[in-house]
Amino acid sequence: MSFNINWPEFSKEFIDQAKVQLTAALNKGDKPANIVDHINVTELNMGSKPPDLEILEIGELADERFRGIFKLVYTGDAYVVLQTKVQANPLTVPKVTLAINNKGGILAANWPLVVPMRLRISNLKLRGIVVLVIDKQKGVTLVFKNDPLEKVDVNSTFDNIPNIRRFLQNQIEKQLRKVFQDDLPSLIHNLSLVLIEQKRA
Repeated sequence: MSFNINWPEFSKEFIDQAKVQLTAALNKGDKPANIVDHINVTELNMGSKPPDLEILEIGELADERFRGIFKLVYTGDAYVVLQTKVQANPLTVPKVTLAINNKGGILAANWPLVVPMRLRISNLKLRGIVVLVIDKQKGVTLVFKNDPLEKVDVNSTFDNIPNIRRFLQNQIEKQLRKVFQDDLPSLIHNLSLVLIEQKRA
């Protein structure tokens, strides 16, 4: 059995909190060696399309608390924009001395070129099995039982350089898979508490 989700117009306070939480998740642990600065979430749009949920099992059903296992499918229009800095020439050349008449030399050295980079992550497609717990007092918990990421589009400052574009696509996919598995439960829980507080205010 499936049902419709009322996808709200998220408040500025909620979006700001989500950006903070997502920024922390993306900077957690080791980042790709080419990324040499903090990753900042500069834009976050939750989109207008909610995920589709199909009930597979209901474990608990009460006035204040619900627990169930669902099949989740998401093909919405949400997107996020990131800003960071990258090392554009990671393969630096060692110093080379060119001898001239054995009396001296010219020293040539290469330094890493660090440049700003803008990333836009969109067209996210997810398909997975989730355990969803909704508690009116304690918030929402959502845990994926599998890797849900099927597709995502990654566009950046370096879209016109195929090798870098493929590299970034691969690295962002890896980072997103980690976020969905390790960081999403606490992120969703914290954001649900923000919504609860807004309703109480």
